[in-house]
Amino acid sequence: ATTPRILLMDEPLSALDKKLRQEIQAEIRRIHRETGVTILYVTHDQEEALHLSDRIALFREGRIEQIGTGEDLYLRPASEFVAGFIGNSNFLPAEHLQTARGVSTIRLAEGSIVTGIKTTTSFGQGQRVRLMVRPEAFRLAPGPTSAALAVEIIDTAFFGDRRRVVARTAAGEEIDVRPTSDAEGADSPATSGKRIFFDPGSAFLFPA
Repeated sequence: ATTPRILLMDEPLSALDKKLRQEIQAEIRRIHRETGVTILYVTHDQEEALHLSDRIALFREGRIEQIGTGEDLYLRPASEFVAGFIGNSNFLPAEHLQTARGVSTIRLAEGSIVTGIKTTTSFGQGQRVRLMVRPEAFRLAPGPTSAALAVEIIDTAFFGDRRRVVARTAAGEEIDVRPTSDAEGADSPATSGKRIFFDPGSAFLFPA
């Protein structure tokens, strides 16, 4: 297809192994950069969508749930569905206590109070909500603005570029923790501790 006005691609890389798929993704980006052709690309691979796209339309049951850049969908999800679909997510049940000037305070299921969660949604006092925290937002050591969560570390695994820690809260929820620093990996003394930490400003709040 020479100089097409629009190029349609329907999951063209789904049968390739990971390394070759990454190489062809780079080639598609190069072709797009050099030709400027509009490409409509269908994929079920979230990383592929984030890597290749200028704009993403996320569909749910035939309707667009959110449209925007990859950063919009990942960092500013419009709904719990978007937050759960794009990237890995941890959802924790909680009770909304109050919101003042766009900052919410909640009580988690095991009783700890978390404040500093930014939200544009109106919640009633005592309303059941769900707190979403990305795995990479968790830390095994406290930071200057950290909220603490009491857990039991039940598993660790090495993935090459980072480690994965599985923790269980006192209320029984399993938490996927993927700290970005290798110093917080499986060999860290913190993995034998009883708490994990996150910045409430990086968390999201949705109605239950």
